[in-house]
Amino acid sequence: PRVRDKVVPQTEVLTKQSISPLAIFGFAAAAVLLVFSLLARVQFTQASAETAKLEKQLSELTEQQSKLTIAYESAVNLTDIESYAINTLGMQKPRADQVRYVSTSAQDKAEILNGTDGTNSNKASNIVDSLREYFG
Repeated sequence: PRVRDKVVPQTEVLTKQSISPLAIFGFAAAAVLLVFSLLARVQFTQASAETAKLEKQLSELTEQQSKLTIAYESAVNLTDIESYAINTLGMQKPRADQVRYVSTSAQDKAEILNGTDGTNSNKASNIVDSLREYFG
């Protein structure tokens, strides 16, 4: 007898394919992070534009300040002010007999009190006394 090998064609077992819940969660997290990243980029762009606008305004105001300072310094001329006071307002420079000097012979002095000014120095009793006076 002859042994014969019988070849039986194997059939592939088809497995049911499904997506893992962890993969779905990962894709959702990635999508949320992408959206937040885009929103952050938009806010950053708006902040950059606002910063540029404010820096431009600051430079304009600094220039205006320097112009106003120059105008102010040129407007304050002491000789013109003195001339206006003498000629228009009729003011005069003081004469020597109009000047009075005051001198004091007493020297400055200070006294340091150590919390004993004749009253009770206990803070708690001071508080109680104050409350009695207020409510009494």
